[in-house]
Amino acid sequence: MKRVLTWLALLAFPFSAGATEPILIGQTADLSSVSSAQMKDFNAAAKVYLHTVNKAGGIKGRPIQLIHLDDAMSAHLASVNARELIEEQKVLAIFGTRGTDPTEAVLAVADAARVPVIAPISGADTVRKSPVAFPVRASYRLELDTMFKQMAFAPVRLAMLVQNDKFGHPLARFTQTRLQQYPTISLVKQAFFDRKCTDMRAQVNTILASQPNAVIALCNPTSCEAFLREIQKQTRHTGATRPTIYQTSISDAYSQFSAMKADFPGGNPFTQVLPDPVHTSAPLAKEYRAALKGQGIPINYRSFEGYVAAKVLVMALAKAATLTREGLIQSMEQMGTRDLGGFTVHYAKGNHLGSTFVDLVTLNSTGQIVH
Repeated sequence: MKRVLTWLALLAFPFSAGATEPILIGQTADLSSVSSAQMKDFNAAAKVYLHTVNKAGGIKGRPIQLIHLDDAMSAHLASVNARELIEEQKVLAIFGTRGTDPTEAVLAVADAARVPVIAPISGADTVRKSPVAFPVRASYRLELDTMFKQMAFAPVRLAMLVQNDKFGHPLARFTQTRLQQYPTISLVKQAFFDRKCTDMRAQVNTILASQPNAVIALCNPTSCEAFLREIQKQTRHTGATRPTIYQTSISDAYSQFSAMKADFPGGNPFTQVLPDPVHTSAPLAKEYRAALKGQGIPINYRSFEGYVAAKVLVMALAKAATLTREGLIQSMEQMGTRDLGGFTVHYAKGNHLGSTFVDLVTLNSTGQIVH
């Protein structure tokens, strides 16, 4: 499995040579597998924000430096990377992990060493229970509840495509319990698949046989695209009505639209955990768009999340009484409720909530966001 080590030496430091040592922040994430395109945008926007901070003098006169390691969405490799970052590189914090299984593996190492894990890209409950994890994004349960509320106005036969891992299984169980509160929604089938599967013929056959009029797809971006292609193919071949397909923020509407073009099934909802990055006039979104102007980085939800995540990290670093691991944990827990400019996060001791914002959007025939 490919492993990549990249030192991000952010340029234009206004620091004299040797004056101060950098603040080392580590990242282990999927840089080469099913979510690599999403991480590319996330990291690009995060670097823009950190570069701006470094140009202005850094944190207490020290530049922020990121160390990236590729875990290719492997929990084992994420654990190995976390140990290297924490024990050998001596990073102050871990930033921007992706995926529930890899993030849980990182947290097992970080918990023992009391190293904060800031802005993990996972809405899993287990991440929110860790004493050192500080998510920015809303939970997956909130995303699913948003879907249920939207579809519950009329009787619905619901099927689910479920990723066979720690992302999919807990949400499948949550759905079975939660739907007791939504009597108009009947869960008729759950079809499971392995995380790196791109042949969805069996899953689509199983789901269509249950005759649903809605499907929730709990899958990574690559597998979700494969599922959409297959369900389009089969319903066109048989003449069956294609069900409405709901996807979470972990999927990627933009890449699906770009890859599928005319075959992209418009009108299908996606939950998003940030405000509209393109159209909203909120101060945070305006700041983000201005910062990325001319940088060659796409304006989308995934880069917006990277920018906001870096902003939260810097806020905590700036407020920390001491630039130590424990000092950063204390700074995060003392943050309270903070409005970043139209997007609110909350952190306190024993309550690492982050955000509760969830939106439901789709893309139109030209790839534009529709609410």
